[in-house]
Amino acid sequence: LAACAALAAGCFGGLKDEVPPPLIYRVQAPALASGAPLAADLLVAVDGTAPGLDGDGIAVRWPGNRLDYLAGARWAEDLPALVGSALVEALAASGRAHSVQGDVGRFRSTHTLVVQVLRFEADYAGGGAPVAQVALAATIGRAADRRVLASFTVSASEAASANRQSAVVAALDAAFARAAAELAEKGFAAIAADPQAPAQASANIAR
Repeated sequence: LAACAALAAGCFGGLKDEVPPPLIYRVQAPALASGAPLAADLLVAVDGTAPGLDGDGIAVRWPGNRLDYLAGARWAEDLPALVGSALVEALAASGRAHSVQGDVGRFRSTHTLVVQVLRFEADYAGGGAPVAQVALAATIGRAADRRVLASFTVSASEAASANRQSAVVAALDAAFARAAAELAEKGFAAIAADPQAPAQASANIAR
């Protein structure tokens, strides 16, 4: 019995070793349009996802609304963390806010942007190469009195160039970039229109 057990363990160990490790992908931070800087310190928090999108699997939607994940591939972190990191990087690089930090920020903020990931998957419902679908629900408000300034949803889609992992991830990046650009424009517009917001940042504000 001991010999059989050892043999079985060796066989299963060998089979496990033959499985290649998954390819790791990250969500790229898109380049956003620049604009007049605002005297705003922005905190970004990704607060939840649609069911099935909260892990590190790269989601795929099949006909019949069946959810699955790309085999042999995963995100570098859980999707909410990746989306939050990409948004912070992109919004900060745009130069529209005095500062941008994530939801574990240690500095005072004037405004808070809360995002929910509604869709972030490759949709195979149409047959052939999939279509990347990204949808984000956003709420932005003042940090001091927690007053909501705007609440909206942005979405974008991008057809993958081929039915391959790299093409699917590239399509998801492209769809996310367009959704993030619309989110940034609406979010910064809400801050600029806030009657209690500080005046627009002047050139001598320390960056």
